[in-house]
Amino acid sequence: MALTAEDRLQIHEVIALHGHLCDASAYERFDLVFTPDLVVDTSDLGLAPLHPGDQYESRLAMYIAVAHRRGPGDIVGMHATNTVVREDGDGARAWSKGFTVNLDGSVASFVYEDLLVRTPDGWRIRRRKVSPRREPGRGVELPVMPG
Repeated sequence: MALTAEDRLQIHEVIALHGHLCDASAYERFDLVFTPDLVVDTSDLGLAPLHPGDQYESRLAMYIAVAHRRGPGDIVGMHATNTVVREDGDGARAWSKGFTVNLDGSVASFVYEDLLVRTPDGWRIRRRKVSPRREPGRGVELPVMPG
């Protein structure tokens, strides 16, 4: 499946929407960004994987519950930028640079690596890996754009 310019724009907007929803603590609206079978890998951040229990109807419901419990903490702004999108079978992969601005003025940098799928409601993220950026010159190697 070839990605159109419209597909790419929608993917960029879904990735950006995540930060806006986080900044507004509007976690219950994460269905606008993620699929119900969402898998988030934060192991590079030292966080244990989440395993859905019987009390959650989906992995997304569990992720929303965790976000509500954690709350915004000291983050005053979550940003995604420098997004690169590539075709991946019937879906797409995207790599974005992310950073948070904290209440004390400190900044944290990370990389999102997303697997996106087209749903009846538009593009959604099915898998997300979050990796911290702590060393200069050690970034993610991206696939080269064909052509």
